[in-house]
Amino acid sequence: MSKKQFIKRHHLIINKLRSNPCSFKDLQDYLEKHSIDEEENYVISKRTYERDVNEIRDIYKIEIEYNRSQNVYEIVSDADEVKTDRIIESFQIFNALSISDSVSNHIIIEKRKVLGTENMHGLLHAIKNKFEIQFTHEKFWKANNEKKTRTVYPLALKEARNRWYLIAQDSKEGVFKTFGLDRISNLDISRKKFEHPKNFNPAEKFKYSFGIITDGTKPEKIKLWLSHDQADYIKSLPLHHSQKIVSENEKECVIELFMSPTYDFIMELLSIGQEVKVLEPESLKNKMIEMLEATLKRYK
Repeated sequence: MSKKQFIKRHHLIINKLRSNPCSFKDLQDYLEKHSIDEEENYVISKRTYERDVNEIRDIYKIEIEYNRSQNVYEIVSDADEVKTDRIIESFQIFNALSISDSVSNHIIIEKRKVLGTENMHGLLHAIKNKFEIQFTHEKFWKANNEKKTRTVYPLALKEARNRWYLIAQDSKEGVFKTFGLDRISNLDISRKKFEHPKNFNPAEKFKYSFGIITDGTKPEKIKLWLSHDQADYIKSLPLHHSQKIVSENEKECVIELFMSPTYDFIMELLSIGQEVKVLEPESLKNKMIEMLEATLKRYK
């Protein structure tokens, strides 16, 4: 069996048991159906399944146990469902892009700069071992795309709006900065150790952020009106983890968030156009009006 089949079978087992506990016979039927649909062979013996359960535990930190009273297998612990879902999603994309040319011609890929993920493994190695790093960083907004050599203490990696960023502490200034991985090159991992800054928690630093901007803007309650169509999209892809629905009907929806209304968040609201309206706070509403009026002036 190929490694692709092996990985896909794991994912099928996880998906089936996440949807509902089932007997081994039900699981076999499920794997057989996918085998027919995908022209592969995912059908396994009881012994192979038991080995798969152990591998799923080791790789994905998902515990699967047999419930004797109901004669079903079930997931009893899913340590990090979000990360597991992303692993599965990435494999599914890879699988789709690697099939025969006759089918891949029907897959339209967005042309964009690579995300800089080639440095991920090295950066995580440096973060784990507290090694100082040096790299060349290219800024977006400077003239001629200015490049500078940076020496920093790497602390964490963060995803924001389909991009990856390095969170680091400047080795000389001591300030915390973010660097887009797609603008990092010539990465050099030293063996010089650094001491992790006390009381610094990357997750806490960005807890109230929309993206990567942490400019000191205080978090506050924000209420947004959304059209019904836009609400469906925002519910499927929340603006922030604090998002919750206040009221909803067949025409409109009101959501509430508790976060910092930074520049990147305002830009996101502006991109939604007439499908969104700021209800609270007044300061954010006025800022939106100010920026919309400035935009209209450019067309006069």
